[in-house]
Amino acid sequence: MLLNLTLTLLFSLIFIFCSGSFVSPCIYKAVGERVVIQLGTGGLPADSHLTWTHNQMKVYEKRGSNFKTQDLPVDHDGSLILENIQKKQTGNYTGQVYNQDGKLIKETEEQICVQEPVPEPTVMVECVEKGADLTCSPVNISDVAVSWMKNGDRSDITRAVLHVSWSELKSGDAFSCTLSNRISTKSTRHVQPVCPNTGMPEKKLLFGFDMWWMLVILIGGASLLLILLVICVVCVCRCWRRNKRKAKEEAEFRLVSLMPDHTDQPDVPYMQKSESQRTSKSQRPLPPLPSPRGPPAVQPQ
Repeated sequence: MLLNLTLTLLFSLIFIFCSGSFVSPCIYKAVGERVVIQLGTGGLPADSHLTWTHNQMKVYEKRGSNFKTQDLPVDHDGSLILENIQKKQTGNYTGQVYNQDGKLIKETEEQICVQEPVPEPTVMVECVEKGADLTCSPVNISDVAVSWMKNGDRSDITRAVLHVSWSELKSGDAFSCTLSNRISTKSTRHVQPVCPNTGMPEKKLLFGFDMWWMLVILIGGASLLLILLVICVVCVCRCWRRNKRKAKEEAEFRLVSLMPDHTDQPDVPYMQKSESQRTSKSQRPLPPLPSPRGPPAVQPQ
């Protein structure tokens, strides 16, 4: 709205300096209103000459009591009356009063701009892949400004379609839009978008899959591989230590087998003593032979 007013004033100033004439700022009126354009202070002389023009075309002319043109009604003081004004009646209105000598004694000029009141707006919600599209309907209306409110705060968006991503949209967020022009302003009720992913962050894809799930899978796989690697290292170390201990025991066994075994040699003094004992026993006299039992043998004579 402020931008449109600034442009209007700028064009007016350009026209003033280029043409050397003054153009009054536009007075905005709604379709169907009753508009009275005042001629000015003071009464209207009875013998005066009054003319009204609309865009330099005469719509009213009266000289004294004689009417030459009376397309539009005029009040008793010379004010122009526009009943049930329509958009086609937009334009520049000029009223002039002359005396009997044809001298201009009074003049007024007004720029009337007629607009339709803005319609009742509605907000349509469409759930899309990456968020929600909110449309302030109806759209594509000339000279109508659009503004948005989110949770009671005014937004900088002035487009008819407001896109809200999942990262910005939270559960319970309320939106409303406002349509306004120079003569009217209407707003919608608060609307809360309801979509399957409302309040959820926007999904990010990795290799065509949800990024967070892919990260979980990759981290889990890496952890499993690390655990398997640690287990393999531990098994290799244990096998290496076992083989090293076994090799050490085998080397010690070979070394012991090559050394002389003094534990199995006979005790020389003990052997000599045993031999002497056996010898002494062999030198003892033999015991007498037992006599045979039975009758004595008869010796021959």
